[in-house]
Amino acid sequence: MKFLLFFFLLIISLVGQGQFALKGVVVEAGSQKNISGASVFLSNTSIGTVTNNSGEFELTVPSGRFDLIVTFVGYETLVKVITGKTDEKLKFELTPKAQVLADVVVGSFEKNGWEKWGKFFTEFFIGTSELADRCTFKNYKALKFRHNKKQNKLTVTAFEPLIIENKSLGYTVKYQLENFEYDFNGKFLSYYGFPLLIPMEGSKTRQNRWVKSREESYHGSISHFMRAIYNNKLKEEGFEVRRLVKTPNIEKKRVKNIFRSNAAKQDSLPYYNRIMEEPDENSTYSPYTVTGDSIAFAVDSFTAGLQFENYLHVYYPKKTTSFRYHNFSPRNDKAMSEVSMVEPEPLQIQSNGSYFSPLNFIASGYWGWSEKISSMLPFNYNPAVKPVSNKLKRKKS
Repeated sequence: MKFLLFFFLLIISLVGQGQFALKGVVVEAGSQKNISGASVFLSNTSIGTVTNNSGEFELTVPSGRFDLIVTFVGYETLVKVITGKTDEKLKFELTPKAQVLADVVVGSFEKNGWEKWGKFFTEFFIGTSELADRCTFKNYKALKFRHNKKQNKLTVTAFEPLIIENKSLGYTVKYQLENFEYDFNGKFLSYYGFPLLIPMEGSKTRQNRWVKSREESYHGSISHFMRAIYNNKLKEEGFEVRRLVKTPNIEKKRVKNIFRSNAAKQDSLPYYNRIMEEPDENSTYSPYTVTGDSIAFAVDSFTAGLQFENYLHVYYPKKTTSFRYHNFSPRNDKAMSEVSMVEPEPLQIQSNGSYFSPLNFIASGYWGWSEKISSMLPFNYNPAVKPVSNKLKRKKS
């Protein structure tokens, strides 16, 4: 077995040396007309630019894997995965959005949609934490809402990048919303998009406040967790992670079916009410905490692979949850989260905490409540104290 021994300080040095200038031009597909003013940025970072009058741009890209996003109003969003340096001048062709978009949606969007659904969308998208109090939509009129009563689903569409001013963390978030859907029957939310976080300018007092708020938001977050996994420093970074197995609550299902079918009710009403208060699944926690190298392995010198079965229970005891989270989760108001993977393929984690594919990682509990736009930090954010890495072993093939 080969071992990959690489320390975080060395990785930081390599990343710094590995930065390169990415050059390209953005044109319209078909006509090949240059598009000036198009946004070009690395998703979930503060690294971005716009094309000049000739449609050209230059962007400094760190080593690692990033989603390069190219957008312009009236055109389909273009996504290209960047994994390393290229000396070629890249060409990006943007496709005009189909006219059917304008035709289909005429009359299908709700009138006064923001008045009806704006608060609901804001709470699920930006969040309900104290950080969300100082977040403001600058162009909420770009949002259109459609409620499918038959399917009982809410779909939200944005005709231009959303501009969110986050005065809690000191970022202007430019968010290219690609999809937002909430299923009221299953109480399931799915949305994705591509954010660019632009640091705000402010007085020294504001800058100091933002530095403190960013530190508080980072510690105990998913990004912090992923970096701790990458560096094999879960315990050192303050995380307590245990394996978790969930099994269906058979008794609850039995009691529910009896009362629903109006069959002979051999169970008393008080017993029924007590069972209905139980969760749908029974959870069994391992008494032992896991280490990073028991659930992750080195893929290459810049990538760690995260792979586990069933669930992980993640607890960050250093985080003091707010009164609002107490109201949201009165039974368990600690910074505890449960995570699972949709597909068996390993999650690929970069040194900056980014991971692919994000749709393969599902979080509930504290992270389900806290990980919203209001708490978002760019992948190139670095706290004041940087951890030193332990080694991760390469997984046997």
